[in-house]
Formats: sequence, structure tokens, C-alpha cells
Amino acid sequence: MSKLSAAERKERDNERFSQRVNERREKGEDVVAYALTNKKAVKFLTKSEKRALNERKAERQEEIKQKEQEELNRIEDSFAVKQYED
Repeated sequence: MSKLSAAERKERDNERFSQRVNERREKGEDVVAYALTNKKAVKFLTKSEKRALNERKAERQEEIKQKEQEELNRIEDSFAVKQYED
């Protein structure tokens, strides 16, 4: 078996991801969730799917920020309680 060049490997991989995205789309699966977990699949999404992907990314970032802020608030509260006890 001959070795593939970098361009041939890239073409082969792109074809595989394109097929996977299309298969998931045909099965009615959530291709946006697949693209969130596998960044190589993003370029095979439709425009509406890409918009949904960006919305989900923004929602996820907001959730992460909110959880971090809650954790910071808990830490600050624990220090405040300790200061009043001393």
C-alpha cells in the first residue's frame, strides 16, 4: 500500500467527515451536536446549521461564565464568613 501525500490525506479525511455529517443528517440526528464535539465536521454544515452551532456555542459560554461567577461568589462568601468569625 502506497503512502498518501498530505493533500491526499486531507482530501480523504474531508470526504469521510462529509459522509459522516450526511449520514447523521439523513438519520435525523443532531449534526450540530456532532460538530460541537468534532470541529472538523463544522465545514460540512449548512448555513442554518452553522447559525445554530454559533448560538449553542454562545449559550455554552454563557453557562460556563455563570458557573464560574457562582463559584467565585461561593469562595468570596466563605472568606467573608471566616473573617466575621475571627
